Amino acid sequence: MTVNIRYDGDCPETLGERVAILGYGSQGHAHAQNLRDSGVDVRVGLHAASKSRGKAERHGLRVTDVATAVREADVVMVLTPDVGQARLYRESIAPNLRPGAMLMLPSPCWPRNGMPFVPSN
Repeated sequence: MTVNIRYDGDCPETLGERVAILGYGSQGHAHAQNLRDSGVDVRVGLHAASKSRGKAERHGLRVTDVATAVREADVVMVLTPDVGQARLYRESIAPNLRPGAMLMLPSPCWPRNGMPFVPSN
């Protein structure tokens, strides 16, 4: 097995992609702020009634609905509670995910319990 080791010098100065962070809880807020502070074009996708909307806006982040965030992004990271992710995927992510966009699913629940599989494009 070959292992490729990457160093800081191998990485670009900034990430040129637009990133959507879906959710602004324990993980979403950290990812969104860290990326923003690193110069990345970040938007936070939240539903209209989310209690986190005001918090994300106070932290200086651009907040949109989930569908808009997904449509605008080159990279989408789903950091919402596991419960409800399948519905979120069907209703807001799948119809708006552009071909070639990267969808990041850090939850181990995606492959089980009837969660949808992500398209290959």
